[in-house]
Amino acid sequence: MNRFYGQQQTNIPQPMEMTMQQQNTPQMTLNRQNILYGKQVDSLEVVKAIDIPLDGSVSYFPLANGSAIVTKQLQQDGTSKITIYEPKTQKNDIKFATIEDIDKRLEKLDFSEIDDLKDDLEDLKKELKDIKNKLKTKKED
Repeated sequence: MNRFYGQQQTNIPQPMEMTMQQQNTPQMTLNRQNILYGKQVDSLEVVKAIDIPLDGSVSYFPLANGSAIVTKQLQQDGTSKITIYEPKTQKNDIKFATIEDIDKRLEKLDFSEIDDLKDDLEDLKKELKDIKNKLKTKKED
C-alpha cells in the first residue's frame, strides 16, 4: 500500500503511443439500434388501438391481407399520426386493334375533303404546265 503523507497523489494522464492507423480512424459509438417497431394487423382499427413508443419513432403495421402498410408515430403535440401506404395499381387500359377494328374506322372516315384536294392539285399541275408551255413558246419567238 503506497500512501504519501503530506503530499497529494495526483493522477497525471500519460501520453499513449498510437499507430498512424489508430490516430486517423474516427471512433464512433452508435447507441441507437436499427429496429423496426410494429406487427402485422388485421385492420386499421387495430392500429388505432395499439400503443406505440413515446420517443417519436415510427411503428409499422402491415395489414394481413397485404393491401397496405400503416405507420403510426407520436407527434410533438401528443397526438399520433397515422399514414397509410397502399400499392399503386396499374391500369390495364391498353387495347390492341385488330384488322377488323381498323377497317371499321377507315370506313367511317370522310375522304371527300382529300378527294377535293386531289382535284385542286391536278388543276394546279395543269395550270403550271400551261404556263411552262407559254414561256417556252415566247422564248422560241
